[in-house]
Amino acid sequence: KLIKKLYGSQLRCASMLNVSTQSVQNWHSRNPRAMLKHAPEIVNNTDTTWTQLAAEVLSREQELKI
Repeated sequence: KLIKKLYGSQLRCASMLNVSTQSVQNWHSRNPRAMLKHAPEIVNNTDTTWTQLAAEVLSREQELKI
């Protein structure tokens, strides 16, 4: 949800963060916390805060554990 909200698509997110689309897919499906490596870029280039980003990542981790 966060990726679509901030970037519109996983492809655009990958392009903007200069990572592969597979990396973005892995953040969504397996390891959301890896996205935090790019937190400075995400916060600086989108309308989100560090707190919001961290909360979304933790929320996604919880969803994946269910």
